Amino acid sequence: MSSAQILCIKKLTGKSIVLVAAKHNLREIQAELSQGAASSIDPALTDLNYVLRGANLAAEVAADAKRLLECADLPRLRKDAVRALEIVFSLPEGLNIDQAAFFTDAVIWTEATFQVPILSAVVHLDEVAPHCHVLLLPLIGGRMKGSELMGNRTRLRAIQSDFNLEVGKRYGLERYVAAQRPSRSVCKKAIDSAFTILDRNSGLHSFILRVLLAPHLRDPEPLLTALGIPMPSAGTAVSPRSFVSLMTRKVKPEKP
Repeated sequence: MSSAQILCIKKLTGKSIVLVAAKHNLREIQAELSQGAASSIDPALTDLNYVLRGANLAAEVAADAKRLLECADLPRLRKDAVRALEIVFSLPEGLNIDQAAFFTDAVIWTEATFQVPILSAVVHLDEVAPHCHVLLLPLIGGRMKGSELMGNRTRLRAIQSDFNLEVGKRYGLERYVAAQRPSRSVCKKAIDSAFTILDRNSGLHSFILRVLLAPHLRDPEPLLTALGIPMPSAGTAVSPRSFVSLMTRKVKPEKP
């Protein structure tokens, strides 16, 4: 079982976005609760959700944001202005830790790290992975600085590392690191390797092979795995094996 926690941040734009986000987080959008298999929400478990910060009604969360902006006496915001940041802290399914304490510590860390008003913090237990949505008002020194507060990828990685160091590690958790997608040149080498094997052994016209392989260019790894070819690395060439040797190679039994 994975023991990695996930921290995601996104910018929210649009005049009514705080209200919309709060409605989702507080489960006030009836359509989300009645879509059956099309929704990831299990309405039977929604009563297990709970609020850590902010109001219990979305309208009140939006009203709090409006009041804080009015007190700051801001000029009229542009249509594309970042009106809130949303941070999502997520845990793997079935992890045996004190989830309530973890999410409480996550909110405390958020407050100390970003030092802006927390409009709302809601824990969801009605989806597969337990997670917490935190809405921040990016109001700093009388100005809205959502883009600066979120920063670039380097800042995001630093934020994720700091959270894992300050909170995650206390619960025995690792920082989730997404697998890097191969570069275009590596993907092209992979497709060329697959083409060489299939062109040599399949009997199909080379033009037809290129058409069949084209959809795999963005993500060739599953195709190469099926053919028994390792993914090439940058700067290295793959020497393809014969189709016969691939089909007759010994296969290790799966572990139970």
